[in-house]
Amino acid sequence: MSDYQRIQQLVYGYAERVDAGDFEAVAALMSKARLLFLPSAEELEGSAQVLAANRLRVKIYPHTGTPCTTHYINNLVIELDGNKASAQSLFTVTQALEDFPLQTIMTGRYYDRFVKEREVWRFSKRTIAPEYFGDLSFHLNDFEKPHHNNNQQFSIVNK
Repeated sequence: MSDYQRIQQLVYGYAERVDAGDFEAVAALMSKARLLFLPSAEELEGSAQVLAANRLRVKIYPHTGTPCTTHYINNLVIELDGNKASAQSLFTVTQALEDFPLQTIMTGRYYDRFVKEREVWRFSKRTIAPEYFGDLSFHLNDFEKPHHNNNQQFSIVNK
């Protein structure tokens, strides 16, 4: 498998693990990485912080054990530079529940950095830059709905 394909697997694997509600696996993918959320500039570093944030913020539904979402990743562009790489992609998140018909709840961009250590690629940084929002009330705890549909209004409040 090529380096390009291994990085693709990391990008797509993150989305698959979130949709599966497997936050331990998400945390393992980010064990040596920093996550930066825009526009708040909140940073998480390492598996413990990533795991705790996902457990706190993302709603899991007992009938599936998942957040009932699907993350679509597209327009993935990867640039390789020796043992380092960068990527950017677009994401679209949909969600459906019995009382919440299938709809797009968020779109945005991922900006990723990777390093290759001992022939294994890993995330070193992921910037999550949401752009447009639908109804996130069934997906995130303590989500404050934006007044305008742009990323300057996005916030998660800790109550």
